[in-house]
Amino acid sequence: MSTMPSVINRFMDYYAELDSQPPSALAALYHPDAALIDPFGEHQGLFALQRYFTHLLANVDHCRFVIDAPLCVTDRFAVTWTMHWSHPRVSGGEKLALPGCSVVDVQDDQIIRQRDYYDAGEMIYEHLPVLGWAVRGVKRRVRS
Repeated sequence: MSTMPSVINRFMDYYAELDSQPPSALAALYHPDAALIDPFGEHQGLFALQRYFTHLLANVDHCRFVIDAPLCVTDRFAVTWTMHWSHPRVSGGEKLALPGCSVVDVQDDQIIRQRDYYDAGEMIYEHLPVLGWAVRGVKRRVRS
């Protein structure tokens, strides 16, 4: 019997209120040897994931995900999402939205590998004073 709905529900619940989750809650969702890969790097093992999430959320005012219906096949699911977040040092603390998706592999009712895809430039770089101007300029040139 598949445990996918259980993992998916826990994933969706965890990320729906990411900013209020303690790092210890990751143990109920991620395998001890889990890998998380995103545009900022690769994090291997539960301890590394807990350290990464602690660092990411340290100064965030708000970080919650709205997750769309998953696409599932055997021990893998994929979801598209929108992260709603704010940080006092990014865009003056303005609430921002970032679209992305995750491809998640499951083993023994836990996440063993997660690959997140999103535009790091849109998330951070475009909101920095000088660098933001340059990144937005490059994107405009590519689009035209």
